[in-house]
Amino acid sequence: MTKVESLPLSFPPPLRMARMASLSEQAADAIVTGISAGALKPGQRLYETELASLLSISRVPLREALKILESQGIVESIPHRGTHIASFDDQRVNQICESRIALEQIALSTAAPIYQSDPGLFAELDRIIASMELSAERLEWIEVSKADLSFHREICRVSGNEIVQILWETLARHVFIIFGHEIRDERDAKVMAPQHRRLRDLLAAGDVRALRDEIEWHILRVRRQPL
Repeated sequence: MTKVESLPLSFPPPLRMARMASLSEQAADAIVTGISAGALKPGQRLYETELASLLSISRVPLREALKILESQGIVESIPHRGTHIASFDDQRVNQICESRIALEQIALSTAAPIYQSDPGLFAELDRIIASMELSAERLEWIEVSKADLSFHREICRVSGNEIVQILWETLARHVFIIFGHEIRDERDAKVMAPQHRRLRDLLAAGDVRALRDEIEWHILRVRRQPL
């Protein structure tokens, strides 16, 4: 089966398929993007026939995508009741944030001396921040969210801690959903790039203690309400 190039015009734009390694991963990301953008709601039932049609794929890769999301706790399959998007209540969101803080504190502590020894590594962070700035100016929230994830993913990559990277990727889709529901106005847009630039500068300074405090504040800064 060929890769999905586009969706029917009737499908909400935020649920366009991204180019990924497999069709099932493309579908999983499209569903997560839909949840983040509000096109799909927590608790909503997902119908395979309808989703497969909207995403222009067969039900086989769609079922694989739903299995991926179920294994990550983003959808729930209940016998005789079908598959539903999981509820992201206050307790769950807090747990996701706490887990992310712990992982990123480890990543930053390890990455800081690596960045100091090789300043050329900052080029990718600077590129991501510039992209984030442009998307924020245009109020393109999905792109801002993607840039945010890319920034933190890059730091985890540079840290070289493979376990942190694996666990962080497990949380990434959850974070994308939460972020999409909490960042939505011009005031948020104006602070996004400066906040990430501060993290970048603390990495350059090698101030691990300040980085650990900053990342906790950074992750919790937009914690507002349950989805």
